[in-house]
Amino acid sequence: MICSEIETFKQLKGNKPLVLIVDDRYRTFQSLPQFISSKDFDPLWVADEQQGLAVLNSQSNTVSIIIIDIKSAEMGGGGFFQKARRIAPHAAILITGPMGPFLYQGGGFYEYSGPSLKRDLNTILMGIAQKMGAKDRHEKRQSKPDEHRHRFGVIIGKSRGINAVYQLIENLKHTSATVLIQGESGTGKELVAQTICQTSTRKNFPFMAINCGAIPASLMESELFGHERGAFTSAMQQRKGKFEIASGGTLFLDEIGELDKSLQVKLLRVLQEKEFQRVGGNVTIKTDVRIIAATSQDLKKDVKSGRFRDDLFYRLNVVPITIPPLRDRREDIPLLLNHFLEVYAREMDMPLPVMTEEVKDALLSYSYPGNVRELANIVERLLVTCPGGESIIQYLPEELCQKAGMAIHSTGLINQLPEGGVRLQDVEKELLVKTLEMTNGNKLAAAKMLGITRRLLYLRLSEYGLSSSKCH
Repeated sequence: MICSEIETFKQLKGNKPLVLIVDDRYRTFQSLPQFISSKDFDPLWVADEQQGLAVLNSQSNTVSIIIIDIKSAEMGGGGFFQKARRIAPHAAILITGPMGPFLYQGGGFYEYSGPSLKRDLNTILMGIAQKMGAKDRHEKRQSKPDEHRHRFGVIIGKSRGINAVYQLIENLKHTSATVLIQGESGTGKELVAQTICQTSTRKNFPFMAINCGAIPASLMESELFGHERGAFTSAMQQRKGKFEIASGGTLFLDEIGELDKSLQVKLLRVLQEKEFQRVGGNVTIKTDVRIIAATSQDLKKDVKSGRFRDDLFYRLNVVPITIPPLRDRREDIPLLLNHFLEVYAREMDMPLPVMTEEVKDALLSYSYPGNVRELANIVERLLVTCPGGESIIQYLPEELCQKAGMAIHSTGLINQLPEGGVRLQDVEKELLVKTLEMTNGNKLAAAKMLGITRRLLYLRLSEYGLSSSKCH
């Protein structure tokens, strides 16, 4: 029975359960990997908690079981435990102590009465994996198509659009297919590229990123392919390029639409032939690099206008991933807001701010033209500028307040009336329409923003002939 549950777990996860072993200052666990069955588990030993957290932050979704001692140095087993369960909530954590090992799994603690860790380690791990296999199999049977994850690796969001991105990343796990990520500036294209790399078979090889719009065309060829000594005036020594350094790994080409047309030809050749030459060199170098490109432009329009080569576009667009803008996934805003508040408060060693309802409404209603990057910047600004830890409306950017319908320099909602006045019904109707536009048709959110019940909102919409307005 145990073997079948282990096999089920392997099938569901796609490989052997990864066991992360986090050692202490005495190297208590250094020999532990040799006691673990390599047939059933994939052990990964790290020397301390900081390295353990680094592994979790880079590949949290691949770690199945964590082993830590309760009296570990630096942060201590307890401190590491709290951080680990936040980063990898799905992982089982085996904690060793003076009275023997005990387990944290699925929100509860379980004690193993009396077993020796080294002698019974595989039995213990098999028991953990058995539970996890049964749980995952049950969840797979019970899950509904509309159940969405709230995060994937370093990406945060529960909306349908961002979950479609999660699914595409899952599908790319065991391939090296070229990927083209498209989305507005600030949507998190590089985070998606990093997650693709961290969940792929190339995760233990280099991930190199280069912004094609930030480097002059005259230097870009050397950045990509390297150069030989004397290739040009300032080439005092041989230099390897990104294709050479990242061999075996992943090369992320951000803002690929900005690449000079002469370099588009050379990039196309590398993608087709898997080889290149350094600038000023005549030796052909083979390369094995997975390309992930990203752009905030409409490359199809650039192809039609002749700014971007159509053959290169089709080579890059093997697996297209489109990240929706934040305004089209408003249900992700509270998750991202809480995440950035916690991250920046921890970095600045400050308490979480107390936000007034006015501030909350403004933050949740804003359209964020700068997307996730703008949201992060606003949160950081709030923490820096708000005195006494209280966030009040005056400390928000003015454009945010205005677009949320709360101009901070106004004493009321209506500054000036026309000479003939305005009918109350017209004001109310326009307010309903604008609020629904702001919430992207979400009537529950609109009712909350207006301070009325959803039933009353539906009644008013019916009265004004707006009941067909789009709704989620």
